[in-house]
Amino acid sequence: MLYLVMAIVAGLVGGLLAVGLQAGLLPHALIDAWAGGDTPGAMERIARRHGMMMVFFCALPALTGGFGNWFVPLLLRARALALPRVALAGWGLVAASFVAVLAGLSPALPAQVSLLALLGWCLGMLMQGICMVATVLNMGPMGQRLRDLPLFVWAQGLAGMMAVMVMPVMAGGLTRIWLAGGDVSAHIDALLHAFSGPEIALLLLPSIGIVSQVVETFCARPLQMPRLVLGALVVMSVGGSSVWVHDLLHGGLAHLAAPSAAVQLGLIVAPVLVVLVAWAQTVRLGHMRASVPMEWAVGFVALLLAGSVMSLRPGGMADVHAATLYAAVFALFAGFYYWIGKMVGHVAPVGASRLHFGLTVGGTVLSLMAFHGALGVLGAVLMGLSVLVFAGIVVQAGLRPGSTLPDNYWGPGARTAEWQAPSPAREKA
Repeated sequence: MLYLVMAIVAGLVGGLLAVGLQAGLLPHALIDAWAGGDTPGAMERIARRHGMMMVFFCALPALTGGFGNWFVPLLLRARALALPRVALAGWGLVAASFVAVLAGLSPALPAQVSLLALLGWCLGMLMQGICMVATVLNMGPMGQRLRDLPLFVWAQGLAGMMAVMVMPVMAGGLTRIWLAGGDVSAHIDALLHAFSGPEIALLLLPSIGIVSQVVETFCARPLQMPRLVLGALVVMSVGGSSVWVHDLLHGGLAHLAAPSAAVQLGLIVAPVLVVLVAWAQTVRLGHMRASVPMEWAVGFVALLLAGSVMSLRPGGMADVHAATLYAAVFALFAGFYYWIGKMVGHVAPVGASRLHFGLTVGGTVLSLMAFHGALGVLGAVLMGLSVLVFAGIVVQAGLRPGSTLPDNYWGPGARTAEWQAPSPAREKA
């Protein structure tokens, strides 16, 4: 829950920064005082680092540390995580890094502040990845075969394995920047740009796990082609991280600045297409029913399709990155509305949830179509309104006394183990 709370705070701060920057609503006097008189430099840093902040401190922590730590033990019928203190220490490092990154956006502070913050983030996410891999491998029931684990558990384990492979290498790159000196800020931006490949995979792996749960539940049908889907996720995780680590160690940042279309196609697009075919087959054979989580899942699929098309265009990696981040946000909200009753004991109000969905869809479409200009500003405003609606839903969920929902409040389509636990779920005695 700490990861989810931090992700909500980071999302609110990052979203308001983006809306204020794009719509020109940030108070210039306050920005000038915070930036030590270098307002243009502060605005430039916010523009360059906003996407990184949303990925590193909102999307990834919520997808892995939030939903992963909440529901992998429930799906494994385990009492807790394998290494709960390691997970807590990882959260502390990520939360402290978020505060330091916010401070480092000011040109009045040296760029080494951002460097230390990112090193702390790498260590925190590495600890979270180690904890998740240990939980998946060691906390399941005796005699349970790995191949029989739910896809959500596999996706979380593979995301943790990928973090274990790439985070030490990224930390090594940051350390090298520290020792080399020079234009530290430019070198940080180059390394973050080079990290976009594994970043996309780290966002997609847990997102696919969440959306697979939602599709199975609201189609009342087990996921079709499960072995092919699992193979696609393994390619995305182990294959993607191995290629990135090899290229970084042997070619340097310049080699990674423009990954080849063949690498993108083989490690990201092809696995995504396999997953989309499996979901389409599940929908075709099942009986899909409308629900708020399923609407967010459909939005995630639409953005995956858009990102796959963008990846085939020359120079389309920036658009792919933006589409993937928005897709991960849709998966996050699909998971939130799917599991909120299991976490707090009551579901979110349908009217407010659908208003949140509509505003987010409108803001996403306008932001992707026209980031700059009047339409881009309108998209930013819609996204800001959606953030406020979601904040109201979160406050209502936090303040409203918990009630006792049925263990399985989504009906017969929800077959995995968490739907046999009470709602809200409590630690086993």
